[in-house]
Amino acid sequence: MSENELNLSKSLKQLAYETLKQKIVSCEILPGSTLTEDMLCEMLNASRTPVRDAVSRLEQEHLVSIKPKKGIRVNRVSMNSIKELFEVRCLLEPAAVLKYGNRIPDEVYARYTQQFRRKNLPTEELYRVDDEFHQMFITASNNRYFRSVYAMIADQVLRYRVLTANGPRDEIAQEEHYEIAANCIRGEWELASRLMLQHIENSKLAIVHYVLDTNRNAHNVFLEEDED
Repeated sequence: MSENELNLSKSLKQLAYETLKQKIVSCEILPGSTLTEDMLCEMLNASRTPVRDAVSRLEQEHLVSIKPKKGIRVNRVSMNSIKELFEVRCLLEPAAVLKYGNRIPDEVYARYTQQFRRKNLPTEELYRVDDEFHQMFITASNNRYFRSVYAMIADQVLRYRVLTANGPRDEIAQEEHYEIAANCIRGEWELASRLMLQHIENSKLAIVHYVLDTNRNAHNVFLEEDED
């Protein structure tokens, strides 16, 4: 295989992976969906090799499960997976604020305080700013292991957010983000860290309550225990 052919093969695999992942984390393909290679080849306009590569990578990221003779299942949202994800967030993000928040310029925090004080932000913009705010503390750590773990977490958080979108939690979370940024400007790092922890715990509770309230009518999106 020539170098050009090799590069093309890598590009096709990456495109298939990124496209399928986006469809899953944005819930265009709902949790609980069962897929086949033929379906994915048609959906992604790709051959079996890049599709298999994409599915293998997404299985490693706990977004899909390969079930012999049954197909490819998009992993549903379980109470156990919510617990595990937020346990990691509670350990990682407050520590990043406390240890690395002082690496971020005050003008960046000032910009976020202005954004989080804006009323009636479009949902898509609010979520974009939310993601950027959390990500910047991880990026400030300059720790590749932090970044790697958080990249996997961020995908799952996006799925939960899409599934529970437009609830009363959005406005409350916006105010919580404002308080974190405001205390970072003041150099109150321990308080900002505690506020980040409280914000993450509140987010977890909101998702758990949503799941418990809607599980009966959720079309197999949610389940109480992990699947076999």
